[in-house]
Amino acid sequence: VNEYTQRTHTCGELRNSHVGSHVRLCGWLEFQRMNRFAVLRDAYGSTQIVIPEDRGDIMKELNETALESSVSIEGLVDLRPESQINEKMATGEIEVNVSDYKVLGKAIKKLPFTIRNYNKATESVRMRYRYLDLRYPEMQAMLRLRSQFIMRMREFLINQRSFVEVETPTLFRRTPGGAQEFVVPTHHPGEFYSLVQSPQQLKQLLMVGGTDRYFQVARCYRDEGARPDRQPEFTQLDIELSFTDSSQVMRLVEELLATSWPSSLPPLSIPFPTMTFEQAFSDYGTDQPDVRYGCKVFCFMLESFLL
Repeated sequence: VNEYTQRTHTCGELRNSHVGSHVRLCGWLEFQRMNRFAVLRDAYGSTQIVIPEDRGDIMKELNETALESSVSIEGLVDLRPESQINEKMATGEIEVNVSDYKVLGKAIKKLPFTIRNYNKATESVRMRYRYLDLRYPEMQAMLRLRSQFIMRMREFLINQRSFVEVETPTLFRRTPGGAQEFVVPTHHPGEFYSLVQSPQQLKQLLMVGGTDRYFQVARCYRDEGARPDRQPEFTQLDIELSFTDSSQVMRLVEELLATSWPSSLPPLSIPFPTMTFEQAFSDYGTDQPDVRYGCKVFCFMLESFLL
C-alpha cells in the first residue's frame, strides 16, 4: 500500500514497534488543537501529530491550515505520555513529532460539513458534496468491501468455474419493452444509439458464438421515474450459461455468494431455502413474501357471514 507513493506509512499503521522511525505521512487534517496538536487522517486510519515548541514556523502554518486540507508531514514516531493514550484509536499509543510540514491542497475555511460521526449532515447535503462525503471512514470501508467482493467473485467464476469475462457494448440498437431507454444521438442525421437496459441479447449471442460460460460486471441504464427502488444507472453481475437448467443456476449462485462473502460477516448457509410459486401464494398471498416475520395468511369465515 506504500508503493508508488510519497508516504512511508499510512495514517492507520503506526504502532509501538515504529517508535524512533522517521516517517512521512500524507492525508487530510482532521483535528487541530492547542496550536501544536493535530490529527491526520487518510483512507486507512488516523494518527496524532505534534509540533515541537521550538518550531513556531510550523505552528503558524498549521493554525492557518483549514480542516480537511491535504497535507504531508515528516517526523519521528514517539510514544504518547501515558495520560494521553487513546485506546479508541488503533494508533492511540504513538504520535509523530513533526520536523517538516507541507500543505498539498488547501480546503476552504467553511466546509459544507465536517467529517464527524456524531454530527453528520443530512443525506441531501452529503449527496450534493459526494466527494467530501466519501472521506467518511465507513464510506471508504464500503468501497473497499465492494472491491474485495467483486474480486472474489471474479476469482471464483474464472479460476474455479471456467467462466469468461466479456465486456459487451453499452451502445446498442433500441429494444422496446420494459423501461424507457436513454437515446444517444450521433453525428449522422436520423441515426442514434440506445444505452442498454441489460446485456441480455448480447450475452445470448455469445452463447451462440460458443462462449458457453460468460459473466460481466455490467452497467445498465433505464430511463425510469425517480423511485426508492429504481436507479437510472446501476451495476449488476450478469451471468449466462449454456446447456444448464434452473437448479444448476441456483446452485452456482449459492456457491458464488458463499465463496465471495466477506469473512468479517457470519458465513452463509447453503443451500438457500426455497419455495414454489404456489406455496408462496398459498402461505403469504404474494409471490415476493417477506419471510422474516412469518406472517402467513389464513382463510377462515367470520360468524357474521354464517348468519
